[in-house]
Amino acid sequence: VLALLEIVSTEGLQAASVRAVTRRAGCNEAILYQHFKNKDEMLREVFAEIMTSMAEDKEGLVEEHPQLTDAVTRWVETTYSFYDQHPDAFAYVLLASPPVVRSPSPLYGRMTRLFEELLDRTEPPAGKVLARDPVVLNMFRGQLLGIPRAIHFGSLEGPAIRHTAQVSKAILDLILTDAPSPSGSAPD
Repeated sequence: VLALLEIVSTEGLQAASVRAVTRRAGCNEAILYQHFKNKDEMLREVFAEIMTSMAEDKEGLVEEHPQLTDAVTRWVETTYSFYDQHPDAFAYVLLASPPVVRSPSPLYGRMTRLFEELLDRTEPPAGKVLARDPVVLNMFRGQLLGIPRAIHFGSLEGPAIRHTAQVSKAILDLILTDAPSPSGSAPD
């Protein structure tokens, strides 16, 4: 599994043949087939295990009902901490091109649903509303993944966790909009 993650992270999914994975792991192909029926099963099972681990970290955060600002900061912090601790695993599930598992995958959707649930459990600051349309949620995902992507591909120095405050602010600026003024009242 570690050999698979390393190959996909550094060379891409196309380089992760059974032969390349077993050679990197220092074993023969028969060992791999003792654990997985075929390469596709190996790709899916490893993907599911990593995404499940990431989601479990986020589920605990959702259950805590933090304030919105804290919730977003902790979401970013949890994401970046995972990247810093497991860069190859993070790259495998979220940065690989082409993606290891194509959308729509319930595993990708689980993270989005958890973030939406987190937003549902928080109150925006006075005078603000949460922008919840799909475009904003996709922009949120792009902002969140931008730092690990830049570090992973060498255009930004890590660790990712040190960028938490700046990214959290950018996400809050994205998802919070001014509340509409009450009907009939004149603008200030």
